[in-house]
Amino acid sequence: MLRQYAEAKAQVPGALLFFRLGDFYELFYDDARIAAEVLGITLTSRSKGEDRVPMAGVPHHAARGYVARLVAAGHKVALCDQVEVATPGKHLVRREIVRLVTPGTLVDEDVLDARESLCLAAIALEGDRAAIALLDASTGELRALPEMGFSAALDELQRARPRELLVPEAALGTPRAGELRRASGALRVEGRGFGDGASAEQLLKRHLGVATLDGFGLREPLAIIAAAEALGYLQETQRSVARHVVRVQVDKPAGALWIDPAAVDKLELFRGPDGRRAGTLLSVVDRTLTAAGGRLLVRWLAAPLVNAARIALRQDAVEELAQAAVAREDLAGRLRGVLDLERLLGRLAMGQGLPRDLAGLRASLASMPALAAQLSACGASRLRELAPPLLGAEALCCLLSSSLADEVGPGREPGFVRPGLRRDLDELSELAQGGRAAIAALEAAEKARTGIASLKVRYNRVSGFYIEVTKANLHLVPGDYQRRSSTVGAERFITPALLDHEARVLSAEERRSALEWQIFEELRAAVLEESTRLRDCAQAAAEADVLLSFARVAAESGWTRPCVDDDLVIEIAGARHPVVEKALAASGDGPFVPSDVLLDATRRLLVITGPNMAGKSTAMRQVALIAILAQTGSFVPAQRARIGLVDRLFTRVGAADDLARGQSTFMVEMAECARILHQATPRSLLVLDEIGRGTSTFDGLAIAWAVAEHIHDVTLSRTMFATHYHELCDLSREKPHAVNLTMAVTEVDGRVVFLRKLVPGAASRSYGIHVAKLAGLPETVLRRAREILANLEAQELDDAGRPVLAGGQRNPRAQLGLFGPPAGAAPSLAAPSPLAASRPLASANPAAIVAGPVVPAAFASPLPAVPAPQPLSDALRKLDLSRTTPLDALLWLHEQQKKLR
Repeated sequence: MLRQYAEAKAQVPGALLFFRLGDFYELFYDDARIAAEVLGITLTSRSKGEDRVPMAGVPHHAARGYVARLVAAGHKVALCDQVEVATPGKHLVRREIVRLVTPGTLVDEDVLDARESLCLAAIALEGDRAAIALLDASTGELRALPEMGFSAALDELQRARPRELLVPEAALGTPRAGELRRASGALRVEGRGFGDGASAEQLLKRHLGVATLDGFGLREPLAIIAAAEALGYLQETQRSVARHVVRVQVDKPAGALWIDPAAVDKLELFRGPDGRRAGTLLSVVDRTLTAAGGRLLVRWLAAPLVNAARIALRQDAVEELAQAAVAREDLAGRLRGVLDLERLLGRLAMGQGLPRDLAGLRASLASMPALAAQLSACGASRLRELAPPLLGAEALCCLLSSSLADEVGPGREPGFVRPGLRRDLDELSELAQGGRAAIAALEAAEKARTGIASLKVRYNRVSGFYIEVTKANLHLVPGDYQRRSSTVGAERFITPALLDHEARVLSAEERRSALEWQIFEELRAAVLEESTRLRDCAQAAAEADVLLSFARVAAESGWTRPCVDDDLVIEIAGARHPVVEKALAASGDGPFVPSDVLLDATRRLLVITGPNMAGKSTAMRQVALIAILAQTGSFVPAQRARIGLVDRLFTRVGAADDLARGQSTFMVEMAECARILHQATPRSLLVLDEIGRGTSTFDGLAIAWAVAEHIHDVTLSRTMFATHYHELCDLSREKPHAVNLTMAVTEVDGRVVFLRKLVPGAASRSYGIHVAKLAGLPETVLRRAREILANLEAQELDDAGRPVLAGGQRNPRAQLGLFGPPAGAAPSLAAPSPLAASRPLASANPAAIVAGPVVPAAFASPLPAVPAPQPLSDALRKLDLSRTTPLDALLWLHEQQKKLR
């Protein structure tokens, strides 16, 4: 037996071998030690000569759960099963590896999240070029991404987050392999001997049954190699031909809004900081009723459209359903009866299906005609287009209905075939159930022969069939009766005829099971012949489900239809953050305060200032979320919205380090900024929060200013730029397309009140001490901070120009603001913004800045004297009354009064 184990183990190097021994799967040697540690099961041993063989085992019936836990820990598991019936004696049962289970090919229904895609990725490399293929083993969806640079491939892997990654063996152990592992986050990286382009192309053409791959748009050699490797790996691990993979979809990056991986995380599209769905955009808009619809919604949100006409088709469908409550409920009722056809088909294709899968397919197909009829009657063209694919499998539905019983059990037990389908099966079924008619006839004959009216022919699993005679009638028992056992009031007997009947019943059960499983295999083959139609049907039902979900959210939350066009204007009136608004409604903390936002060719750069906790980040993120929703085809949380198509979406929000790569928080921040500046286009949307805060004041301000200037002058992207560097507000005077916005704040009886509204203007304070108080800092610390802040704001200076702290203390390392002259200096000239000077900030002399001259020497330039600015008159002159509400006017007046005081 151990020789047989060693032969099987040699076939799957690197895998933990589950070796079937009766009712258990056993692991030996190092596999046993690993499994015992990961699973927490007992490690035992058996003697083999003078040695002892470590072993650990799990029950066969519970193996799925244990395999799933090992796979989740990044291991590959091979199942070596008995492929013949054990017979009495010392004959060694034949065993074969029937399946390999890996993180990317785990398709067991009870261990998968029905609404989460299972992703296996293969990457083909050639120099600095790469191509990626993504395969969902549970549904058979195979997608190929075109050739790209290696850094772009890392971005795509970070977006896809595959569970398992296939890489060329030559890349293992190299720095590239480490980069691929970190970017993908894969549980397992598998080295493979990627074939050449010709053999890869032949594999795909043979599997798909086509003479050329041009019909799929698959032409690039690296993309073909990656797709073939993913498909071949699935066939190898599942020991099947994977007939549910019926096409290759070639993704075109230009066909969808590209959301930077950092933006996916920071905007919390699918996962919150704790890794859960709660509190994400997906949790708000996901009202889908089917598992396939839930997965499709995730794909739509991850890759919104960039074609205004296609977006309008989806919006038409959402609008029609949002306005028809009765139609929504009817459609919802029909969709509830649709099971997960994609994964059901996948299980059948890989030989893991059960009779209940066929029954579920039958029930789902039976609901399709009514669903198609309702969609056909809709006015929106996209809804009508979904109807024909739903009607492509009527013949298969009829076959399943005529072949399967009304009630089908959850396992492999016989009884799932409809009575009357096969006469021979009906006879075996009758006989396997004890042959009630034959037993009744035998009982009547024995009563007549013996004259014992109380004689019974019975059956139990211990004794089998027997004739029971009460003790009062034992004198009437014939001589051919053989005593089997006794009870308190009766004796049990058998006869040759009864023994013969028992043998026929027991063999009938086995023959019945084999015949029913043969019928199951015939039905499975018929289903797989219709794989293409069934996938089209499943996708049409899933799309109807997503459109219905959008409509339900729009109707229940009061969202509106946005105008999406090819212009560069993003104009949103009454914008609301969908997640925050829902959280406020659930907690009863009051309504969400909406804001208005305008980004266009003349207002490309919005510099947003305001206190901590005033809502800057929320206001910016809601614009990005609204753009994503609009281009997905959904309605948006706003009174009115116009979204000029966005091609790329980037964010730079929050602080985080990357210790594994030796990168500090500031290094990560700068790397993200570099990605944005290199990849953004004039049609991109940038959400930048606190650029330059991870370093010293002068360095950070210089970097923030330079980044903002580059975006304004070179990148030309539509940008929301939040900062606590109030000096950046001077950009609105230096750059024609920069505009200042701030979060409205007021003070009532010395208490700061955040109004949560984005209004024109610039903030004069950050209210950090107020936030510190809310966070619970000790009062002594707060009091001391107020004293220091008061002195710094008053710029109390000693003879050397250093701020004097409370009590006359001096801080020799303190730095002054860049723009204000020292106390006592006569501000006869208004110095221009220093960062607008021709000389770069890097050439500045820090000592000169600390000394606090009226115009720092590093920024001095022979400019003519200009009159001192008049802030109030300038602000009043810039105020656009046509766009100012009474509340905005009151807030503006309050802010100006604070400045004058």
